[in-house]
Amino acid sequence: MVNSDSEQCNCGIFPIRTSKVGIISVINVSSSTTIQFGDRGETNAKLRALAVQRSTDHASSGKVYFESYRIFDRPRPELNDPVFEAGDAITLHRMNCSPAIVVGCIRIIAIGAASSIHIGNSMRVIQDSRIKHIRQFPIDQPPPT
Repeated sequence: MVNSDSEQCNCGIFPIRTSKVGIISVINVSSSTTIQFGDRGETNAKLRALAVQRSTDHASSGKVYFESYRIFDRPRPELNDPVFEAGDAITLHRMNCSPAIVVGCIRIIAIGAASSIHIGNSMRVIQDSRIKHIRQFPIDQPPPT
């Protein structure tokens, strides 16, 4: 059993909770992934990756640079809800009758890039995964007629 007591963060104050997990089984975790028990104030996970598949070895084929692909320079899209106008605030009041977050059994086969498994309170979570897949194979040319 894993226990993690909450604390105050510099983002604000949230109630002290205890995370209790019976069993967790994780087989595979990839880049920029977090597994956390307990509270977190802020998470900002980012992953930038170039996945290059070639018919020749990479040493003789030349290098590939992030700067060559616009996807890595684009701003992160903002999520907008048309129901709420700019400046409208949502106020949320909650009362937790039990000071514990209790989870029995978690079984995970794989967790992908910039993912998060979190048992506890979160104040702010931003995650961004940008992967450019490149395949460089020679094109078979038909013989000249």
